[in-house]
Amino acid sequence: MLIKQFKIVIFLLMTLSIMSCKIYRFTDASVDPNLKTFSINPTDNIAMLQNPNAAANFTDKLKDKFSRETKLILTNDANSDLEFTCTIIEYNVSPIAVTNTETLAQNRLNIGVKVVCVNRKDDKGSYTQSFRDGENYDANADLSSVENNLSNIIFDRLVQQIFNKSFSNW
Repeated sequence: MLIKQFKIVIFLLMTLSIMSCKIYRFTDASVDPNLKTFSINPTDNIAMLQNPNAAANFTDKLKDKFSRETKLILTNDANSDLEFTCTIIEYNVSPIAVTNTETLAQNRLNIGVKVVCVNRKDDKGSYTQSFRDGENYDANADLSSVENNLSNIIFDRLVQQIFNKSFSNW
């Protein structure tokens, strides 16, 4: 009888301790509680190779990510707590794999973005940094037929890098 009561008490204590703990996930953002708003200026595209939809798509992905994964409110206010200005500085295709018959096997779409983040609540949170990523594709494929899919994949990874830089303190 005493053992059964002991097991029940242990079970209740474990349940309470688990319920009182916040389970940490790697997607959790560490947002300064003093920050309430953010703004993202329209992305400029100064890359040599131009995709007419790239800048708008990138801006939308950044806004969506920050809105979904933080409690910050998106504003158009020039005095938001966090202000992001992004510029696509690289958008190019480079050959990456040659077969033994000296023909091209794969190309890589590369995209680079320069980000200026102004933190009006804590200047230590401000930064200027370039982020770069790319995705390989079959050299026999026409870029225009795979470009939307590739650029979306790359933009998702770039947005994650920017998010991590902005809100992760590890």
